[in-house]
Amino acid sequence: MKPISPIFTIGRADHNKYRIIDDSISETHLQVTPLSGSEYLLRGLSDQPEGLIVDRQAVHLARVGEYTLLQLGNVHTTLGDIFKNATGTVASHSNHIQLREHHLKPGRTHLAGASSVCDIPLPSPRIAWYAFKLQPSSSGWHLETVHNTVGQPQAITLREGDTLKISPYHLLFGANGNLQVQIAKDDHLVIRNLEIRHPTDRSKSLIQNFSLAIPTGEFMGIIGPSGAGKSTLLKAIRQLIPIHNGTISLSGRDTRTHPEILKEIGFIPQDDVVIPELTVEENLQYAAAFKLPADWPATARQEKVNELLKNLRLEEQRHHSCNKISGGQRKRVNLALELLLEPTFLLADEVCSGLSALDTDNILQHLRRIAKGGKGVILTIHSPDIEALDLMDTLLVLDKGGVIAYYGPAQKALRYFSSAQGDSLYKSPKLIFDVLEKPKTPESGEERKTPPEEWQKHYRASPYYHDYIENRLAKEVSHEPN
Repeated sequence: MKPISPIFTIGRADHNKYRIIDDSISETHLQVTPLSGSEYLLRGLSDQPEGLIVDRQAVHLARVGEYTLLQLGNVHTTLGDIFKNATGTVASHSNHIQLREHHLKPGRTHLAGASSVCDIPLPSPRIAWYAFKLQPSSSGWHLETVHNTVGQPQAITLREGDTLKISPYHLLFGANGNLQVQIAKDDHLVIRNLEIRHPTDRSKSLIQNFSLAIPTGEFMGIIGPSGAGKSTLLKAIRQLIPIHNGTISLSGRDTRTHPEILKEIGFIPQDDVVIPELTVEENLQYAAAFKLPADWPATARQEKVNELLKNLRLEEQRHHSCNKISGGQRKRVNLALELLLEPTFLLADEVCSGLSALDTDNILQHLRRIAKGGKGVILTIHSPDIEALDLMDTLLVLDKGGVIAYYGPAQKALRYFSSAQGDSLYKSPKLIFDVLEKPKTPESGEERKTPPEEWQKHYRASPYYHDYIENRLAKEVSHEPN
């Protein structure tokens, strides 16, 4: 249902045509002008610098469709989702966004896939161009695979009330052939009781009793002294190293029992993975041919490559060999390679190491835009500056043995450690390391004034532990889907 008024507004206050009840939404957040067809012109009215995000970019003005994914403040939604709410009020706590509805006609086979010509279009680089057919049967709808998509059942009969999850979509089968296509709004990466042992000395734990829940849309930084387990944690999440105990799950599915989930978790190592002799575009074309579903046509693969070159601001370098571009530009190529499959979470391990201050800021700005576009971003960084913390949403400070010394708002980390020690830390976040490893006495050598276990105890007594770990884990009780 389209709105009646030619121009209308969306916001938190009562005077708006459509209201979104969320603290991140301004009183009058957005002006919407209907255009021809199902297109709309959006004008951001919020005073927030990233109040309107379209296609992972913060914009002030945008032309969009009814089901273009938007981020308004912290709310991920579509205009269609807002219009369908009969009361004109949208609560932001729903776990899924309804993108569109389809009516499955009796006696007709329906084709689903990433292609826009499908009866049920499911645009995603993780889904085959022509993925599956839904054929009517006496007991419901029979799914028959056309081209395999990871995680897609080969053959199954779906009935009223069933839900089919093909990442990133949820297909809900209702009465009378009604099919709702939804997308998850706020998936969490949930780590519970994680223990990782040394590869050669199994009696030594690198990380133990580690639990955390990280939502999509959050840009999280990880810092800590050498040996704290920063890179180890990222590699364990991506299953690049074995875990001894505990679980890591995404959308309630354990990554060990559902390996297809790993396509939803991108990983950028510290060392470049580009082929130096190939051009920027050739590197992306090669990766697209390897990573995208096999039935994607060459034109669609090239469109995806062009999109990444534009979003990562690499169009001018597309024909340059990767061994002839700057270190910062190479890091952006590495980033583009991992964004091919549009992962739900992106892990970046020390990707700013060795870069200039300007290139580091450029990479951090790109990572922030990706997070504000709805992805979860986790970055390990060796020596952040105050500007880096300003770009991050949260900061995880790991101490020796993978102990959590702090996890909370990035901008409040300095005050937290300064109040704990009675020191002034406002000059640089690098001084956090000095406080963590402060010696007991000038003559005590490596003996610390505050061992890791004490920092952990101090953090667990803080309100940040309650808000950022206990509350989040309580809301994300992992369970295996049916």
